[in-house]
Amino acid sequence: MKKQVLLITLILGSFTYSGAQEFATFTLTGEHQGTGSFTQAVLPDFTWSVIGTLAREIQILDDEIFDDGNQFEATFGQADNAENLRTQLQENGPGTAGQPITSRATMTIDFDEVTPASGWGFCVVDIDVENLLVKAIDKNDNEVPAETVNRWLVELFDANLSENGENLPKWDATHAALLGFNTPDDYTVYDSIVIGGMPDSEAPAAFFQPDIPLKSLILVFENLQDIYKVSYHFYLASESATGIEEISNPDFVIFPNPAGNEFKVQSLPAGQAGLKFKVSRATVEIYDLNGRKLLEKQIPKGTEEFTVDVSHLNSGLYFCRIRTEKGSVTKKLIIQK
Repeated sequence: MKKQVLLITLILGSFTYSGAQEFATFTLTGEHQGTGSFTQAVLPDFTWSVIGTLAREIQILDDEIFDDGNQFEATFGQADNAENLRTQLQENGPGTAGQPITSRATMTIDFDEVTPASGWGFCVVDIDVENLLVKAIDKNDNEVPAETVNRWLVELFDANLSENGENLPKWDATHAALLGFNTPDDYTVYDSIVIGGMPDSEAPAAFFQPDIPLKSLILVFENLQDIYKVSYHFYLASESATGIEEISNPDFVIFPNPAGNEFKVQSLPAGQAGLKFKVSRATVEIYDLNGRKLLEKQIPKGTEEFTVDVSHLNSGLYFCRIRTEKGSVTKKLIIQK
């Protein structure tokens, strides 16, 4: 998993969307609860709360430094000094395999309106010796299955490379959960074993981008340390509505995906008068996993749907980049023949 994530990260690092973005501003309104807001963003405002075995008050911090050129910042701008919520848990106490973990906290983000299916993301930082389960409630009040949450994971990265080299968390796809960098390789979530005396690492982190409308986002944080407190930082970011209006089209879709011998590129929202490629130039590019450009096609001005012939490409994972003079959007493309 580590090598695959690093490879995808390396490639995506060269693909950036240059529209305007912003990070959430958090406010405390009571004990371990508050609100969050944006100035002009795709993502709606929200309320948040944290319950559990907390070691201290929830903190709103803005003094973290990211220094590794991660995809989270490439997508939403620099997270340095952006506001984040820090949650710290009590030590768990002695434990063994099969015994329940007692030090746990649940953060719930309830959005004022159903979120869009794209255009926003979140990041968690400082996953050392703990579990963090990622859950969500969709627009129909159903819990989102783990296989859907798996799609949201964009990148595992280290937000601070200044001291201890690279420290990456692990991802448990079965339960949609992050495992701390120092968690043993044979540990799986819900083993309920408490790990004692494991050292902290610098800042193992993960970046997620949901791709379906949501009502709530839920993070369940469990301390695996027996005598140490643990904590993590939560960032929420959104593309700016102002930036989207400037380029007339907030996004593009590619379909079918997986594709066979061809696929289509369509502007969003589709099928509405006047929402075509309102740009002087638009280009579709296909790249392989080594970053080599395999195809480049010009999209005629005013086109709403454009067909791309990929019959000469083999089955596999590729990246499709749609470029305009205002910026670019990159999406994963799977070809199956």
